[in-house]
Amino acid sequence: MRVSTRAWYGLMAMVELGLRERQGRVQVREISESQGIPEEYLEQLMLTLKRAGLVRSQRGVRGGYVLAKPSSQITVREILEALEGPILDAEPMDPNLRERARNSSISLVWEKLAEAMENVLQNITLAQVCAWERERRAKQPMMFYI
Repeated sequence: MRVSTRAWYGLMAMVELGLRERQGRVQVREISESQGIPEEYLEQLMLTLKRAGLVRSQRGVRGGYVLAKPSSQITVREILEALEGPILDAEPMDPNLRERARNSSISLVWEKLAEAMENVLQNITLAQVCAWERERRAKQPMMFYI
């Protein structure tokens, strides 16, 4: 399975907002610098996440983005579906194969895979991913520059 840049960057942006959940609004520039996401691309992702009801924004000098609800109430599945649509579309792209696929036991393989992925992603919250990120950062050696 390939994960798109859109999904990676979108989830990274949401993690950044989750890590700063108690700090208030975060500007796109700050998220961009912290996560290494191109600012113009990030702006598009944030609009998508806003339309999905996952983030709220405020314009102006003190503007920025915040999570629309607590990170413990946002699932990875919600984020990925907002960015990419359905997790796994098991229907063949070739229209000639679609009817055969519907009557094939092979379609059950894809259905089971889709169910498993959806279940895993539904049970991982943004708060959990943020906790994993805090743990990862705590384990990194500190760098001192002279």
